[in-house]
Amino acid sequence: MPFSSVNYSLVDKATHKRIEIRKMTKERWEGILEVKEKFLQNEIGEDELLSCSYLEPEVAKSWIRSRNYGVDHKRVILRCEAKSKFKEKLKRNEALIKIVKPLREIFKNFVEASGYGFQLYDKNGLILLGDGEVIKVKNNVTKGLCLKEGIILNEKNIGTNSHSLCALLRRPVQLIGIENYWDELANTMASAAPIIGEDGEVGGVLLLWQWLVCEPWNENFQRLFSHMLGLVTSIAVAIETQLRLLKSYEELKIANDSLAMTNRMLETTLSLIDDGIITVDRNGKITCVNQEGAQILNLKPDDIGRRNITEFVENTSSFMDLLKKGESAAIEEVVKNKDENYIISIRPVYTNDKNKQINAAVLEFSRAKKVNALVTSRSGAAASFSFDDIVGVSEAITRAKEKAKRFAGCKENILIIGESGTGKELFAQAIHNWYCPEGPFVAVNCAALPRELIESELFGYEGGSFTGADRHGRPGKIELAEGGTLFLDEIGDMPIELQAVLLRVLEDKKVMRVGGRRFKKVDFRVIAATNSDLNKMVREKLFREDLYYRLSVLRVDIPPLRDRGKDKEILARYFIEKYCKKIGRKTPQISPTVRKLIYEYKWPGNVRQLENAVIFAINVSKGDVIEVRDLPDEIRSDFSSDHLRICNHNQSNKRVLLLTEMEKNAIVEALSETKGNIPRAAELLGISKSTVYRKLKEYNISV
Repeated sequence: MPFSSVNYSLVDKATHKRIEIRKMTKERWEGILEVKEKFLQNEIGEDELLSCSYLEPEVAKSWIRSRNYGVDHKRVILRCEAKSKFKEKLKRNEALIKIVKPLREIFKNFVEASGYGFQLYDKNGLILLGDGEVIKVKNNVTKGLCLKEGIILNEKNIGTNSHSLCALLRRPVQLIGIENYWDELANTMASAAPIIGEDGEVGGVLLLWQWLVCEPWNENFQRLFSHMLGLVTSIAVAIETQLRLLKSYEELKIANDSLAMTNRMLETTLSLIDDGIITVDRNGKITCVNQEGAQILNLKPDDIGRRNITEFVENTSSFMDLLKKGESAAIEEVVKNKDENYIISIRPVYTNDKNKQINAAVLEFSRAKKVNALVTSRSGAAASFSFDDIVGVSEAITRAKEKAKRFAGCKENILIIGESGTGKELFAQAIHNWYCPEGPFVAVNCAALPRELIESELFGYEGGSFTGADRHGRPGKIELAEGGTLFLDEIGDMPIELQAVLLRVLEDKKVMRVGGRRFKKVDFRVIAATNSDLNKMVREKLFREDLYYRLSVLRVDIPPLRDRGKDKEILARYFIEKYCKKIGRKTPQISPTVRKLIYEYKWPGNVRQLENAVIFAINVSKGDVIEVRDLPDEIRSDFSSDHLRICNHNQSNKRVLLLTEMEKNAIVEALSETKGNIPRAAELLGISKSTVYRKLKEYNISV
């Protein structure tokens, strides 16, 4: 394989050969996904699958075996070992389980706090030590994996998987998402390492796995995944050493060194995690911390075992109450020395599973800013449009775009003024993507929210603030916009009593939740939009004057469609092509009469009305040309029948002339669209470059 495709390597402890692990790029991911779909739908054969450059040969062979076994990639029926046979196999693997169990307990707290699962399999895929029922909730959809002891998860039952390949190949194996055969494993990543006995046979397989929480080509993910394989391999080495020590006391030092190496590998892995991982005892004393956690709390090495976690959170924190109750929870707190909000996830550690006596807890500190950005992105609160998506060449729209671009580079608030349907949110998203594309874009329609909910939606609320409130509270739109843009659409409809609170937030950059007792710092930019005359509303005492001047530091006026000249036809053609491409239909032409009406109609609903009219006409028209009869009634009724008849008559008398004009106009528009690039213009028109040059000379068009 080419060197550029190798992300990291590992020495196979059995053969002492270096195993090169391929980096998962976006291109490779999409390539695997495409070939998998074709393979499962029998569109490609086994030879073509084995020759796929994106797929490892061992994985391809496993896919073929899985299909030959009759495994259904969509639905798998899990099989359990019979009780009597399971007891026999537990007895047979007693020494292995005895060694793995305490090691598993050592790493259990850190592994679970980091979101990993840890299992021990025999060479036939029988779970000897499992995680039980592992549940994940994403987008209100609950997914689970049954990883209980006694379940058989091998290639014959669930298809391609890392631990089965590991046992077959007798070397460490990593699989990411879609490399697995079973669809339920498509959102997991797993690293498996074999435990080789003294007889040279595979005695068991260790598996370290996690839900796939981000794109597998993410740089931080790649580093973390490489350490996962190193960590599970190191643990397997330590276990093999311990097995030998059952027969040889002389190898005790080697086992201790292996365990120390494993601990160092674990520390290295935890140092790569962006979040702080901190362990405390039942009284809150800090007993262990990773590098990020030490930076968050400003801890020195000597502070471990001497400082208490309560020194770093507010006195009113419910942290200790939750710890003493033994509850797993996530709370938002301000770390004192950082003066920054963190989401603290609490995972209690019990002395034993029977009486649930609290012994310690593992804490995960995540920056609220990062969590909020992830939540808003996953919920679709993101800007997808740029200035290139604003179609039009008229002087009015060009002037508005240029002004918006200049303003986008500033930090001040922006007020967008325009009639309904002119594209105010399109401009807002373009400004956001020009200024801070990595930050969240949170949109709030002030006119659509019930009056009694606007306050809690904007500012958030603490738990128990009102009937029906979430008991842990909820951040408001302002908090979620941290590090990005808050788009307040229809700002003129915001209740005047809340305008004073919003003004205070804009001035102080601090927000207090409903029912809260402390302010939280926020850093965001406001883009407000309205189709109302705010100046008039200020004079009529319907809008606060001070808030108006705070919001309108920079102002962008979007022209109505009726003032945009030839943009009407350009937009109509753009919407026709866009919609026809979406539904897979041949793009129809616009009749000369319809073209004339597009220019003459006032378009009170602006660009939105034009797009809707085009979609209506495409669905109504039966031929390759959109005629007047295909337009919506409200547009046709705006013109008299005599006017339409005269238009049709004039167009018929000038048909030859109009065809010539249409051809000339099409060439001019194509050159304008491509900024004078003749090859691109020819491609856009569907004719050759030589034809374009000939027409330029024929119509005396200068480029």
